Amino acid sequence: MNSMKPAPVKGITYFTPPPATVISGLDGNVQITCGDVPLPLLDEDFAVMDGDGPTYDMVGRGVYHILRAAPDSPHCARYAEILRDAYPHHLSELATHIVMLDKKDVDIAYLDREINYLKIFALLEPDNPQLQYSIGNTYLEKGLMLSALHLATVTIFRAEKFLKRALELAPADAAILQKMGEFSYLVGRYEDAVRYWSEALRNQGDSPAGQSKSRLERVTAGVTPRIPVVDYLEAVRVALECLERKEAQEAAAILLDVLDDGVFCEEFPLAEIPYFLGICYRDMSMPDYAEEYLQGALSIDPAHADARRLLDEIHTNR
Repeated sequence: MNSMKPAPVKGITYFTPPPATVISGLDGNVQITCGDVPLPLLDEDFAVMDGDGPTYDMVGRGVYHILRAAPDSPHCARYAEILRDAYPHHLSELATHIVMLDKKDVDIAYLDREINYLKIFALLEPDNPQLQYSIGNTYLEKGLMLSALHLATVTIFRAEKFLKRALELAPADAAILQKMGEFSYLVGRYEDAVRYWSEALRNQGDSPAGQSKSRLERVTAGVTPRIPVVDYLEAVRVALECLERKEAQEAAAILLDVLDDGVFCEEFPLAEIPYFLGICYRDMSMPDYAEEYLQGALSIDPAHADARRLLDEIHTNR
């Protein structure tokens, strides 16, 4: 057997069949010509494969697994073609999953899955601007989630590649222009943000892109955060690391600097920041300050259960 070292995907081993190998399935109705690239196989399938090489079902399981787990891996464009041509039911299943994931409550794991599934379709339709836009938009959504702060900067910048490609394919699309403006704003490229938002509003003023008009006016007037939004997200990440090390005073100092930027707080009213400050002051045995910031968190998000629970705890212990 001509095998390679396991791919950097858990549970997968590559197998390269001889050139021009044909694998048949579904009573000969489907034929896969392979040998041009290594085939990803599940470890358990590779372990029981006989001298005739992998079966149709083995190839399907391996290709489906690696595409869902790591669509950026080498040869995935070819694997996507195999999936489309020989296992179309898997593509239909993926499309259904995307629709279902898009309707679920936002969660990091769901967003990661949605990104990977969208990338599979983008491998098959690399010139589809909406697929590129959807991937970039989902990366932005993930990058702004405080539950993924440790990945915020790299995730937000990953969005740029896909949004730029979408814009190359559809340069007049208002939604894409608006999202490019949002990305530019987040990373502090304010002149670019003004350009993208202005063009989006010109192209379709009554679309969702019109929601950027207020921010556009503020940026044009020079009203911007003191530092880029991504840097504030990084600062909050550092503050949380301080909290984990029981360095409440250092964490509070960082978070107070973030809250001191009125423009940032107005554009991004995040209840978690005053909530984290409440934790800091509780740990510093300063319940009055803790209560003040916890009330602030609840004024932003009245349903913030953690802030409500900590506030009740402080009241109980007084």
